[in-house]
Amino acid sequence: MIKYLIFDLDWTLIKSNKINTLQALHCVKKVDENYLEKAKYIFWTTAWMNVFDQLKMIFIDKNFTEKEIHQIWEKIYKSIRKKENEIEFFKWVPEKIKEFSKNYKLFLTTWNSTKFAKDVLEIWWIKECFELIYWSDEIKKWFQHINIFKNYSEDENFYKNSIYFWDWDMDKLFANEANIKFVRIWDFEEDWNEVLDSVKNIDKILKKIKDNW
Repeated sequence: MIKYLIFDLDWTLIKSNKINTLQALHCVKKVDENYLEKAKYIFWTTAWMNVFDQLKMIFIDKNFTEKEIHQIWEKIYKSIRKKENEIEFFKWVPEKIKEFSKNYKLFLTTWNSTKFAKDVLEIWWIKECFELIYWSDEIKKWFQHINIFKNYSEDENFYKNSIYFWDWDMDKLFANEANIKFVRIWDFEEDWNEVLDSVKNIDKILKKIKDNW
């Protein structure tokens, strides 16, 4: 039985990747512009990682301390939060989230800061639709987030009763580790059993899964 829906935020619910990346690159350039091209490559190829670990990869040969990396990390989040009013949801997402929250318990895990996520959701009056909201400024790892969600639910079958919506292939691996059904939100042609072009079309996946439960 499907009881729980787990969502990513960036580029699954909101159009934020461009703003996030530009702000992160701007902060890297301020630290050392010679690392700008490397940062572009790292941010693109490891978009599923948390920012702290991405920064460690970018500046690995500078031997920064954890504290110094954390300071850069905080500057990135502060700069992104200044842009939160420019963020757009994909069409019909706020309406669908409100609809889903009536029948399922919703959870959110995001690359961005938890404060950013809550503020963006609050703008559209849907923060209260989610049971828990987590990401890398509090707890860095996806699987830890999922375990927190499971413990919160007090449901031994949480993984079995969940569906995980995200936009990167790597996330499918994390979902598979927990035996959670995974649906990729991605706007191009592919097998629709696994890929959707928008959250607004989740109903067809939910119906198919229920029919085959």
